[in-house]
Amino acid sequence: MCAFPLFAAPPAQPQAVPVWLYDAQSYEFWRDKKGNYQGFYPQLIQALNQQYGYNLQIRPIGGNEISQRFNNDSYGLYAGVIRTEARARTKILSARLFSNDVLAASLTRTVTTPDELNQTRVVFRRNDATWDQVHLRYPDLHFSQLLFATTSEDAFRLLSENKADFYINDATEMEETLRYYTLSRPFPDLHIASVLAFSPELRGLRTNVNQLINDWQRSGKLRKLEDQTRRDFLLSRIALSEDEKRWFTDNKLTVWLPKNENFAPLIWKDGQGYHGSVVDMINDMRDLLHVDVDVIYVDNYVMRMRQEKWPIRLVNLFNTNDASQSDGMIGPVVAWHNVYYNRIGQPFLWDEEQIRHQRVGVLRGSFAALYLRQRFGNDIFIVSGASVEELLDAIENHRIDYILGDLSSLELSLRGNELFRGVLKVAGLTRIDYEIGPWVAPDHPLQHLLAQIHRISSFRTQLERHVEPALMPDLTKNTFKMISIVLLITALFSLCLLFIMWRQMKQTRAVNRSIVEAMEKVNSAHDDETGSHIHRVAQYCGLMARELKLPRRMIHEIQHFASLHDVGKIAVPERILRKQGPLSAEEFSEMKLHTLKGWRIIQGLGLGPVAENIIHFHHEKWDGSGYPEGLRGEQIPIEARILALADVYDALRQKRVYKPGYSHERACEMIFQGAGHHFDPQLVALFRQQHQKFQAIFDAQAD
Repeated sequence: MCAFPLFAAPPAQPQAVPVWLYDAQSYEFWRDKKGNYQGFYPQLIQALNQQYGYNLQIRPIGGNEISQRFNNDSYGLYAGVIRTEARARTKILSARLFSNDVLAASLTRTVTTPDELNQTRVVFRRNDATWDQVHLRYPDLHFSQLLFATTSEDAFRLLSENKADFYINDATEMEETLRYYTLSRPFPDLHIASVLAFSPELRGLRTNVNQLINDWQRSGKLRKLEDQTRRDFLLSRIALSEDEKRWFTDNKLTVWLPKNENFAPLIWKDGQGYHGSVVDMINDMRDLLHVDVDVIYVDNYVMRMRQEKWPIRLVNLFNTNDASQSDGMIGPVVAWHNVYYNRIGQPFLWDEEQIRHQRVGVLRGSFAALYLRQRFGNDIFIVSGASVEELLDAIENHRIDYILGDLSSLELSLRGNELFRGVLKVAGLTRIDYEIGPWVAPDHPLQHLLAQIHRISSFRTQLERHVEPALMPDLTKNTFKMISIVLLITALFSLCLLFIMWRQMKQTRAVNRSIVEAMEKVNSAHDDETGSHIHRVAQYCGLMARELKLPRRMIHEIQHFASLHDVGKIAVPERILRKQGPLSAEEFSEMKLHTLKGWRIIQGLGLGPVAENIIHFHHEKWDGSGYPEGLRGEQIPIEARILALADVYDALRQKRVYKPGYSHERACEMIFQGAGHHFDPQLVALFRQQHQKFQAIFDAQAD
């Protein structure tokens, strides 16, 4: 029997209707310090009661109990239900309230596609529909270990104890701001719709509930409520002490930041202004706490920071040997290197000592100049430029031999410069290791508060759904008068060109991915190596690059482009490729040309120096006996050295027409024997530590 007739008004004293809700801290529902219910659903339920005279009462319960009640159609309304096709057929559901992305949380790792989750340890929350949705949409996913946790807190604990690699759930379950987690979006096509559900007796409520939801959707009130409760929930996690309140009363928060130098991912500058985690944190302080933050942008940032000893350094660059910095760090630190660029055809820096007595271009006021002077004294010729473009002009006209700067500054400029994208290459990295991260003096009154804000800001940035800026200005306002029909046509034509250029830049990454996939298919069809081989090699390379703690972008490019290492075999005659037996000296000379042919094939595609170095130099050997250039030691780019080891290991394991497949143990012995001859000894030492992971990758994706 229905609590209320289908279209009748509710009684004067309506029966109390329980609203079952998962009892977990999130913007959907939380308790404030006084125990009052806050969040999206309490406000929505309150609005339903006021508009229709209902007596809906929130009842927070545990995950197991709510699942049992829901499955048994126990009396009540159910909040935060994930809509699935099966539930839509068998349950009584409301209109969609909002949709959430499905995220993967990890302590350190990021994933961009579902395939990258293969053979990893993954935890889902028990009795939650997210697992069903992922399993249904991606049936080919195979985890090395599948775990189920009772609560999200248990799942995050498994991550922190290194008992799982990823925790997967929808965004509402990821609001863990007590420590840092990296959030990824590996399922771009999967969105979890959240709805209300009704027990059969309450079917009559659905019409009114849907009416309010639809009205709020059209007016934007529903989205505004979601955004507001998200903000309020994050703000509720920040607790200002009395000392902190007094400090803000008597002081103004001042932060110094680099003006003309990038320290990605903390801060970088492009044509649109400043970006990065530090900028996000400052904006969140202003937004969440309404704190007036005075930001001062300065040149010679690192020198000023050291001389003036600022107590708050949201961009703190320090040597890894400086243990005194560790106490004040309020967020994760990342490895940071200066990068040398020179022209293609010029030698690599196998030893940084080679830079002595060379002409090196640096951005004026950057750390690069300070580093060179400290490292080499007067044995270096430093040429300062006001911009990267000025340095590019100097190297083109042979006024300098190298450019030294951070990777993000140079790559941002090279990406938009067609002239230099195929001319310059990464020649080497600075050898002294530095790290960057946010730092506050341990005795500063705001040390604890700023650490809290940094955690929450990091979390907020990862969850935030970025809205694309408007592409076209609003031309409907009578701000400008038409001068002539010619000027109008010219303006519209210019806007169209800008729009096309914007779309071209937006699609560059997708096009590069398509190029890589297309070349993989062509190469697989031409060669006798399987697709599994190139994908395994890519995973080995990604593993080694991460363990070496290379810059994040470089790690991604090494793994992404590793599958193209033998693309030059497209140009090798099939009689040589598919020969059943040893190659003659002449045939082997022809085969060796695949490194040069592959390099020339992709030079015009703008894939960047990492891709080109992998293809060009992956057959070079540490002792100089490789080809095509006979490079020795650290003259060989690191990405090519990594690929060489990964490719040989997989080739040894794989059965070919001219040889059997070796066991993992035998392959390891041969790799170990090649240390200092074929392979970089440092990489072989790393392989000794990680060889079991190589075996796991091979076994999981065996042909």
